[in-house]
Amino acid sequence: MQLGTAPPRVRPPHMTNEIDEPPAMREGACPYCERTVLVYEEPPRCPLCACPLDERSMRPYVFPGDPAPADPE
Repeated sequence: MQLGTAPPRVRPPHMTNEIDEPPAMREGACPYCERTVLVYEEPPRCPLCACPLDERSMRPYVFPGDPAPADPE
């Protein structure tokens, strides 16, 4: 006869939906690091120092080889 606790219940891993779009990749200038950084968080924060970034200075990031986005104007 075994005494003791049962092993923990295993939860199924959380899988993202394949049709969900990944967050938009943007680039902006960090005023503290003085570097151009890539950001995908909301609200935008520098991935190096975690300082908040100005939303107005953010611009879409175009991956090399992808066509440039059309100008909305």
